[in-house]
Formats: sequence, structure tokens, C-alpha cells
Amino acid sequence: MKCFLFLSLWVVAAQAQLSPNGATASFKGSLPPKPTAALSAEQEAGIAKELAAVKKSFQAVKKHPRAADADIFLKAVSYALEFDEWYDKKPEDGMKKAMALLDEAKKRIAALGKNETPWMSGSGQKVLGYYSKIDDSPQPYGVEVPEGLEFGVGKKPVPMWIWLHGRGDTATDLPFVYSRLMAKKPGQFQPAGTIVIHPFGRYCNGWKSAGETDVFECRDDAMKRFNVDTNRVALAGFSMGGAGAWHLGAHYPDQWACVHTGAGFADVKRYQKLTPEKYPVWYEQTLWGVYDVPDYARNFFNVPLISYSGEVDAQRDSAEYMMEVLAKQDLHPPHLIGPGMPHKYHPETIKEVQAWIEKEVAKGRNLFPDEIHIQTKTPFYGRVKWLNLHGMEESWKEARLDAKVIDGQTIEMKTQNVTRLVFYPPPQARKGGGSLQVNIDGTTLKLKVGPAAPQFETFMSPGPKVAGAFCRLIRENGVWRDFGNAEPFQHDTPAGGKPGAHPGTMDASFMKRFLVVLPDGKSSSPAVDAWVNAEAAHFLQRWKGLMRGDARVVKASDVGDIYEAGKTQSLILWGTPESNSCLRQLAKSLPVQWDAKTVDMGGQAFDAKTHVPLMVYPCLKSPGFEVVINSGLTFREAHDKTNSLQNPKLPDWAILNITQPPSAESAGKVVAADFFDEHWKVKKK
Repeated sequence: MKCFLFLSLWVVAAQAQLSPNGATASFKGSLPPKPTAALSAEQEAGIAKELAAVKKSFQAVKKHPRAADADIFLKAVSYALEFDEWYDKKPEDGMKKAMALLDEAKKRIAALGKNETPWMSGSGQKVLGYYSKIDDSPQPYGVEVPEGLEFGVGKKPVPMWIWLHGRGDTATDLPFVYSRLMAKKPGQFQPAGTIVIHPFGRYCNGWKSAGETDVFECRDDAMKRFNVDTNRVALAGFSMGGAGAWHLGAHYPDQWACVHTGAGFADVKRYQKLTPEKYPVWYEQTLWGVYDVPDYARNFFNVPLISYSGEVDAQRDSAEYMMEVLAKQDLHPPHLIGPGMPHKYHPETIKEVQAWIEKEVAKGRNLFPDEIHIQTKTPFYGRVKWLNLHGMEESWKEARLDAKVIDGQTIEMKTQNVTRLVFYPPPQARKGGGSLQVNIDGTTLKLKVGPAAPQFETFMSPGPKVAGAFCRLIRENGVWRDFGNAEPFQHDTPAGGKPGAHPGTMDASFMKRFLVVLPDGKSSSPAVDAWVNAEAAHFLQRWKGLMRGDARVVKASDVGDIYEAGKTQSLILWGTPESNSCLRQLAKSLPVQWDAKTVDMGGQAFDAKTHVPLMVYPCLKSPGFEVVINSGLTFREAHDKTNSLQNPKLPDWAILNITQPPSAESAGKVVAADFFDEHWKVKKK
């Protein structure tokens, strides 16, 4: 069957142009926005009654492996009621959508009770769900299955495209799920013989934070369901989705067969048209390095890239700028221009885009190329294919790692601002009879090559560990040496360097599983207790409204051994050592001296009755264990006006004066803040 392409010139991703106040055109002052057609009390009561009945019936199937396929409907209606997410022209339309979702939930619950999933059969549009590892919340995603495509166990693996949607302030769970359930029109692209999935991205966050995690979680769920060829997955998006493709393509270049960016922003300063007098505080500028794509440009050596812009689209500037940045690295990907087009695809140019992507997907990704190039500002984004930049001399300054297989037993490496690296010798470099020569920055090392790791060579994702499979190098006093391949790195190695698992910031802890731990007592300061209670509640509500999940919450007294609890999750601790027994357990190991009178951070002392420390900190004796103290997401409501501002706003630690009330921009007045050094110690002033 010939590839069929559907294009609607009038259905376009939400505009991302900035108004004079920095807001996108769609921003109405809050996320989620106020209702446009609020339901009456009677209408909401009717929905709530039906929702309660369906939730009750759901209890019988909630342990089914595919329970999330029904739960996404219940969550969508529940959140719509709680946040007044009614965005249709008439209240009756909102009520109609809610009842349609509940009807579908009832059908799916009945089918699950018989251990059946009929919605998985056949072709067409589907809406599915999974439970996120971050907070156990049900998250939806859409799927398009072309007519006649055979998929599943025992069938030939199929290719898949991931399409990232544009900004939609009113595209909360209910509208998103309803649109995928009732979809009559196909999506922007319809590649032949290919599954296309549509992540929700946890609503409207520019595919960052938990939205970033959502892409990988729904990808993995779809891979298992549809027997997807893991080496033929394309990433594409338009507008906010184009920004997401820039970001995820640059930060995870080893995950895709190719990347397509359509009309999306790529950095903060240029997109916001900031001049020096408008720059934020120094550490916020530094933290632009978390997401700004120009800081990761060389990573596109590792994955094919194609961009598109409308000729008269203001967003064209971002792509043109990225072409300049890439050209300086001697990278020249195609940038197609839609003649006369504003913020939309040209009907002919889009055919060229699709043909190019299909060609690259047919080739598939190369798991073990002879060359790898890594550019990053943080080891959190330091892994590409068989090479991992594991530690840096100084975080948030540019680091580079370039590796090339010279022959069957020699690899050449060049580094900048790197202190530790881990690599899996690729098959083409394993011909030295169990040994390998590495020439790194002028030093020659003879390494022992460990056994092959089968799961790494097929899926390139975490799997059963194979002892000694990886080689590890460390640089001390400017000299590289073999660190052995028998033991994993700790983050207190002589060379230092925050590891990729948790190099900061506070916001990074909310991209993986976390547990909110509330106080189980009171402190000596009623003002601090009031601030803690208010800010903890604010975070829980904000997480629910913006990241579309109910955070897992316990009291400190329910945690028990904090070191045991921290083995599988980040702990978000609220309070003080007086009010939170978990903080008391950690008090001696934290870099802050904190009692009822004083908060002392590296010799800077503050009144504990009016000041609160915020920080992210690992347990140096337990790899993978980290805590966040007195902070949720550091970007707040004022930053929701454009996804380009939904970035970390605080470094590794900060001291707040809470006599300044919380606002839409800050939880208090920042009187001191900085990054820890590479050994997780307070930097000396």
C-alpha cells in the first residue's frame, strides 16, 4: 500500500509566538486555565455521581496489567471536576465529553473483568494508558495503527514514530483523551506500515521535567504492546513539539533512528530576546545549560536530523540559529522551508520531510558506531550509545568527549572538562584477545576487556548486570588511569565529579520516582512551620495541576529507616530537623548546620526562625540515594506563560528569607544560593 499523507492546513499546533509580556498567545494567566463554559452545580453533581459508581466497579480490575487503559478515563474526569477544566463553547459539550469517557471506562472495565482488551485489536486510532514510575499515576497516550498492519507477539517487529504535540493550554487530560478516543482525522504524518504514538507529555511543560520522562515511559509501553523494532524509532514534533524534538534529540541522541524538528524554540536567551539588562540572576543563567540545545549541538553527530520552518514563521529564527550553531561544528543537516508558510507545514514540503524520515527509519539506528561525540553541561545528559561521560571537573561548564575506534583493539579519545568516563567496548574493538588500547588525551592505557553484555547489545537499556562488562577511566591531577572494570563508580572517588545518576538540580529529582515526606512534629518557629505547610501543599497541588499526577505522600513517622526508603526513590523532605524525624536522621550528614536558632551554610549564618534552607543532596554512602529538602519544582506559575521559562530556577542549594511571602515567581527571598562543588561540599567564598 502506498504511503498516504494527510495534511490539514487549518489544524495547526498552538502558536508559540511571544507577546510583549513574554507569554504565548494561548496563555490565559494560569495552567490549567479557568473554564470557558463552566458546568452548573447540578451538572457536576451528576458527573460526580457517575464517576463514583465507575470508580467503585474499577476496584475489581485495578490489579489487571492493563488497568491503566481504563483508569486514564477516571482520572481525566476526576481532574476536570477538581480543576474546572471545561473548555468547550457550551457546558453541555463538556458534560457530553465527561460522560463519553465514563461510558468507555465502563466498557473497558467489563472487558478487563473477562481478561480481554478489544481496544487493542485492529487498526485506527487508539488511546492507551500506563502507570508512571514517577508517582504511580495513570498517564494516557494516543496510537495510530495503519490499516492492515500486523503487530504483536510472533509478528515481524514494526517501526514507530513518536509525534510530540504542540502547546495547548486547554489540552488537559479530558480534552486529550477524548480527542484520541473520538479522533476521526489522522495525525500530521501517516508513514506506511508504521505505528505512530502521541505522548501526552504530562500536559504543558515543553517536554521537560516529568514530560520528558513521559515520552520514554509511553514509548516503552508501546514497544511491548506492538512489538516495535527498537532500532527503528523516529522522534518528531511541531511547535512546542518541535522544541521537544530539539531537546530530546540533542540530550538523548542514541535513542532515535532520526530526529525531526518542526518550528520549535531551542534556547532561552535568544527566544526570549533577552539583553544583558534583562538577564536573571547568575545561577539561573547557568541553569539554562540544562535544556538549551546549542549547548548540546555536537550530539547531533550521533543521530540524523532534519528541520522544517515556514518561510514567514517567526519561529524560523530558532531553526536558523541552530543551523548556524551546527555549522560551526561542521554539521549541515537539511533545513526545509515551506514557501509562504506561517506556523504550519507546506503541503508539498511535508512530503519531503516524511520521505527523508522514512528513509532514515528504514536504515535504523547504529548501536555501535565507530565514532561518538558528546557535548553536555551536566553528566545527567552524558550517555551516548556505548560511551558515558560520568563525571566532570566542573559541572555546568561545557564538557566534551569524543571517541573513535581506530582498529580492532584501539580506541582514541579526546576530552574536555571530564574526570570520569565509562564505556562498553563495542564489538569492533573487541579483537585484541581480551585487551584493549585506549589513547586518551595523549596518554596510552592498556585495559582488560570484560565479557559481552547481551542485553546491552540488543536494546541498549538497563538490564541484568554483567560483572566487569564496562571499562572505567578516571583522571587525577591531569593524568588518566584505568579505574578497573570490576566495581561501579562511587561519587566520592578521588577525582570527584557529580555522577550522572544525581548531579543536581532539585528539579531533576522529580523526573524519577519520588516520595513526599511531610513533618511529623513542630519546630520552634511557627512562621517556619506555616511556610513549610503552605509550600508543601502548594507543590502537591501544582504537581497535580501541571504534571497531572497525585504525588505519593507520607508523614516522616511512617518512613522508618530513611536509608532503606531512599534505595528506590528520591525523598522530598519538608520541615526542619525539629519537625521532621527523617531530617533528624540525616542531620549530621548534611552540609548545613541547622538547629532551632541558626541555619549555617558554609559559614554563612541565618536566623532559623525566619530562614529556610532548600537543597538537593545525595547520601554519599549509598549510591542512588538523594533527598530534596523544602522544595518542589523550582519554576512557578509565572514561568508557565511560555514553555521556554519552565526551567530550573535554583541551584543545588538556597537559603530563603520567608518574611517575604511566596509569589508566582519565588517561594521567598533568596538570600544565598550556589552549586555544591564536585565532591558535594559547599564552595568556599
